[in-house]
Amino acid sequence: MSYPKVTRAQTQRGSALIESSLVLLTFLAILIGTVDFGQVLFTHQAMVERTRKALRWAVVRPYDGTGDQIARLIMYGQPNPLGGTGSGFDSEGFLGVTRDNVQVVYTPGTTDDPNDARLTVAIVDYEFQFFSPWLAKRFTNNRAVIESAAMVYKP
Repeated sequence: MSYPKVTRAQTQRGSALIESSLVLLTFLAILIGTVDFGQVLFTHQAMVERTRKALRWAVVRPYDGTGDQIARLIMYGQPNPLGGTGSGFDSEGFLGVTRDNVQVVYTPGTTDDPNDARLTVAIVDYEFQFFSPWLAKRFTNNRAVIESAAMVYKP
């Protein structure tokens, strides 16, 4: 029994195909990883900006006691309920943030210094959804964003 003779050109074509597929696989893995990394950076930066905007808005106004206006400002971009009725937390907000993800802590001033009131706003337990197939799951960040500032509003 004789086998057909394999020429050098056929061997090089086969090895070029294998090498190209390995390079393409590596390139796609790096590309998708870069997209995931960029998505996480974008999401975090957007949340930082929303939190800072809400905190700047809140420190110059009287604290409502619940922090709902601040949460609405982070989630929907406006401090009042959507449509003007109800609690205003009917759906997920910006990038999937819910009211449970937004924590607002008001620390009143002390008796020694009543002007030392602080407001702390945090987005906690936020779930990042990755794009890549090997990470196609949610990652929960327990402290995504924390911002704090002194209250400017004085009743």
